[in-house]
Amino acid sequence: MLTGLLAAVAAGALSVPAAAAPDDADVVDVPRPQGVDAQGLPLQPDGPAAAPGTGLGRPITRMQILARAAIWHETHVGYSQLKFRKGWRTDCSGYVSMAWDLARNHWTGDLHQVGERIDFDELRPGDMLLHHNRSRPRDGSHVVLFERWVDEPGGDFVMYEQTPPSVQHRTWSSSGYRRDRYRAYRYQHVIETEAVWYPVAGDWNGDGRLTPGVAVPEGENWRWRLSDDPHGATTDADFLYGDVRKLPLVGDWDGDGRYTPGTVDLTGEHHDWYLSNSLTGGAPDVRVGYGDVEKQPVVGDWDGNGTFTPGVVDAEGDVRDWYLANSLSGGEHDVHVGYGDVRKSPIVGDWNGDRVFTPGVVDFTGDHRDWHLTNRLDDPATEVRVAFGGVDATPVTGDWDGDGYFTPGVADPAARRWQLSNALASGVADTVFTYPGTPAPPVLVPAPRPSDSPTPPVRPAPSSLPPSPGPSAPVGALPTGPVPVPSPAATASPAPAFAPPPGAPPLDQPSVQH
Repeated sequence: MLTGLLAAVAAGALSVPAAAAPDDADVVDVPRPQGVDAQGLPLQPDGPAAAPGTGLGRPITRMQILARAAIWHETHVGYSQLKFRKGWRTDCSGYVSMAWDLARNHWTGDLHQVGERIDFDELRPGDMLLHHNRSRPRDGSHVVLFERWVDEPGGDFVMYEQTPPSVQHRTWSSSGYRRDRYRAYRYQHVIETEAVWYPVAGDWNGDGRLTPGVAVPEGENWRWRLSDDPHGATTDADFLYGDVRKLPLVGDWDGDGRYTPGTVDLTGEHHDWYLSNSLTGGAPDVRVGYGDVEKQPVVGDWDGNGTFTPGVVDAEGDVRDWYLANSLSGGEHDVHVGYGDVRKSPIVGDWNGDRVFTPGVVDFTGDHRDWHLTNRLDDPATEVRVAFGGVDATPVTGDWDGDGYFTPGVADPAARRWQLSNALASGVADTVFTYPGTPAPPVLVPAPRPSDSPTPPVRPAPSSLPPSPGPSAPVGALPTGPVPVPSPAATASPAPAFAPPPGAPPLDQPSVQH
């Protein structure tokens, strides 16, 4: 079981300006060689060091940061500046890069670029304490993740750190480190508990068109607000369902053409999926155990029979491995697909209108999001590339106009602004609105170079297409809600374990399920 998982208790901004470089310090606590090349650039899993620049990832909750950190502690991941686990370098800065789910591996010399400098007594779960020694940058620096205060803010605290021989979960006072050498930082894209806003999209009324919805934490449950209006002008369903400590997702679990909620757990030996066949809340109708918890959960109609079933996506090596099940009975996977760069987030959708969901990946760097999509589950290759949406917004996918084709969209958690495209082509969003809210003017999206965008497939007229089942693709980060804060302890004792029912998402490189 994962231990030490806490949620934040105060709201904050979703993004802030990059902080100034950390101060120097001359004395070394423990030698920890950094995974950098001769120029001081952090090593990446494919060999070459990263070019200068920030590697901000998608928004992530504090609970998810700690859940990801706990995985490496529970599995005793050893320290090395040259080895990688699921794409993440296994030294101290690679560990924080993994926990924050950054776009690349950072090191102590540039982690401050994705953080906001804060005061020590402002530390909250998932923030970091960074010491970068410029005089001995490769072996005289260190970074740790803050978990919780032992007693009052500003005193001793519990932390996670990657240090020889393997990840430690202990109090600061037991480490022997000097606090005056460390500076506190907050990840720029952290989502505070009160700001958690989880976009979902589904065909809630069975009319063949996906429309917006949100899941927000309310007490110990998710509050679901769903709209049948393509501009989010109304809220047509409002109910509580699922434990906030589990990932919310949606799908057509019984093949009736309507999307309903589900949650997936963060703990145990495999993912536990808790699925409802109604929009009224209550207990789950189906519980399924499927998929390694260190793999990212996805859902889709992998065989075109109208029913959505689970899948998980790995991040080993250079290419993502997809393990997909065609039933809700658990057991082994039915389909194994290798597709997509591990440095990009997995998404799914029916890109060509044949009723079968297939993989895609979307990046979260640069000026806009680049979407790479395939229409095959056997020997897949990228058939469509689209540039659409800002990198600070969460990717969502769906059949927004009811023509049978899934197309891109993005939802901005800060502004609650949705931008949806009805075509697999770069350009202007066809629909822009806030949910709940009123339509907003279209926004121009930067187009890629012509050579970067294969011609999208010809789309048949809507009347010739069968209705498209299924929810929008899982994408983005795995935001989750708050959990009860354990009683303060003098040492790093495990926090209460998650409750068994609802859930089981993977924590290697999570993405949002829609």
